Amino acid sequence: MTLLLALLLGGCKKDEQQYWQDIPNREVSPVTANNKVIYEANLYHYSSQGNFNGLKNDLSRLKDLGVDIIWLMPIHPIGIINRSGTVGSPYSVKDYKEVNPDYGTKEDFKALVSAAHALKMEIWMDWVANHTSWDNAWVTDHLDYYDEKDGVRPYAPQGWPDVVQLDYNNPAMRTAMIDALTYWVKEFDIDGYRCDAAALMPLSFWKEARPQVDAVKKITWMGESDDASYMEVFDYDYAWMFSNALNNFGNNKNLPELIDASTRLFNNASYKNKGRMVFLTNHDMNAFEGTEFDRLNNNVLPLTVMTFTIYDMPLIYNAQEIGLNKRLDFSSVTLIPWDQTNKIYLNLFKKLTQLKRTQPALESGANRGGLKIYSTNQPNVFCYSRKKGDNEVLVILNLGDQPVRLQFNDELPTGQFKDYLQNTYHKFIEGEPIYMLKNDYAIYVK
Repeated sequence: MTLLLALLLGGCKKDEQQYWQDIPNREVSPVTANNKVIYEANLYHYSSQGNFNGLKNDLSRLKDLGVDIIWLMPIHPIGIINRSGTVGSPYSVKDYKEVNPDYGTKEDFKALVSAAHALKMEIWMDWVANHTSWDNAWVTDHLDYYDEKDGVRPYAPQGWPDVVQLDYNNPAMRTAMIDALTYWVKEFDIDGYRCDAAALMPLSFWKEARPQVDAVKKITWMGESDDASYMEVFDYDYAWMFSNALNNFGNNKNLPELIDASTRLFNNASYKNKGRMVFLTNHDMNAFEGTEFDRLNNNVLPLTVMTFTIYDMPLIYNAQEIGLNKRLDFSSVTLIPWDQTNKIYLNLFKKLTQLKRTQPALESGANRGGLKIYSTNQPNVFCYSRKKGDNEVLVILNLGDQPVRLQFNDELPTGQFKDYLQNTYHKFIEGEPIYMLKNDYAIYVK
């Protein structure tokens, strides 16, 4: 392809290539237990039914997408007193041992878990341990479970008016919380917890809770935190600082800063043996900071590729895979317009989940493949590879708004690679340029 042709094509290549036609995802299993993809679902938004059955009826689509883990936003009844939005925030929990009646019954939830397990998928629950709703029964029956501030008990923490702060100095409250955590594992066979605002609770609580819950069934624990000390207990946490770096890049287009953030993420010794979740968006960011399109502009596709290849477990949030450019207020009901699916996004996500789940170099945690960054003649291009043994995944991202004629400055990738998206083979030769469109991306596998 000549540079002139690349300029004429502009941004059109992706929707004209045959590989962007509807494609099925190959039936694959993750190459290791740490090559999985997680999907966050809000039941109110996910289906027209807005319940467990609506999600259960769509499990085969998520399986085809390449999802291994479904993280359900809180499924408990939502408090009414001081509630936000039209249905209230699901993070205002009224009863830890019940399900929101809008979502169905406990039997419906059991059926969802069973159906997911039949497809070899996991169900993780979102757990809100820092606070409850004002009308949780504990407020009436166990006021001593709640913290006191300036002579007021209970009180709303951190400007969240719809919830009240629990007291983790109370051993009885800890026991009750652990009993509730154990309940869903024992009675419903769930596979993991995503623990909301995990670092707001003392580490000693999680150290007390996990062995008791794991004694029923060994599950996976992910903390919404980037405090490495909590990884003594948790299996995964959030790569929040890296997410902030992606947002910063959306604002300032400073690629050296983004490369530095990538290097710091990868070389953080505190996570040598533990995993982290990498994401472009989630329920908080979408609701309060804007969609990924608001924040990242024309680089949503290449940065999506990045989240699947730079480090550890990628997150897909609630219709992110269809290119949905819409804020979803999780205190209200906003249905996802699935009929507006962008096939470019959907098919790219299918290819990326398959890549993540089949390449040893992309494993999370202790056995993750190494990271190598290549220097090129283009200031807006980020080129890196992940390598483990004989397996290598090379990624080239043009994060600029102009087509480029790319050459490596010093070292070349060696050996024959498969162009993963074009399904052709390629060998990098000194002096032979690579032509890329604006906001483009390429993946090579060896």
